[in-house]
Amino acid sequence: MDKEGMTRLFVGTFLNAEHAALVEELKHMNSQLSQCWQIKARFVPIPKLHLTWLFIGDVEQSRMEDVKKDLQSALAEWKKLGNRSFQIQYDQIEVWPSLKAPRVLVLESTTECLQAESLNKTITEGLSKYLEKSDKVQRFKRFRPHLTVCRFSPDHKQRDAGNVKRSLSDFEIPDVLFPLTHEISTVSLIESDLNAGPNGYSSILDFALP
Repeated sequence: MDKEGMTRLFVGTFLNAEHAALVEELKHMNSQLSQCWQIKARFVPIPKLHLTWLFIGDVEQSRMEDVKKDLQSALAEWKKLGNRSFQIQYDQIEVWPSLKAPRVLVLESTTECLQAESLNKTITEGLSKYLEKSDKVQRFKRFRPHLTVCRFSPDHKQRDAGNVKRSLSDFEIPDVLFPLTHEISTVSLIESDLNAGPNGYSSILDFALP
């Protein structure tokens, strides 16, 4: 809960424990990243690893049941079209928005997945009226399936951080990491509590895809 009477929500699919363990290995192999890049690198806790279908933002608690019903309705219609569970393959590592000014490290899928695109569109259209309208909320014009695995922030103790030459080759990547399979068999409405640490995400609605 971030604001009184408000709940911070997003729609996502968590990564299962087996595949999350591979990402944990990536974290262990790059424990010196903060020092190497002269920047604060915070790897995402394993319980929080997920693909975001839609970031909704702060919603009044009184509207929670309406959000649930509209999400269930949208997903039911998507299933009626013959859609079923599917897989997303993450096949490369990227730094967004750039290596010069890094904000997040992601595992990205470069393979077109029409089911993923249609699911994102369905969820977005079904919940559009609840979306938080704020300049602080960044929304992609095109859906890009990805897992955020590390977040970067300036280390003010490092005065020369802006002159550091960073490269993706600085990362040690487990041989078995790619392609990383993400089974999309459940879509969840998730509440985010920014003050709850590693366990700050809790699912309040799980919708199974057959």
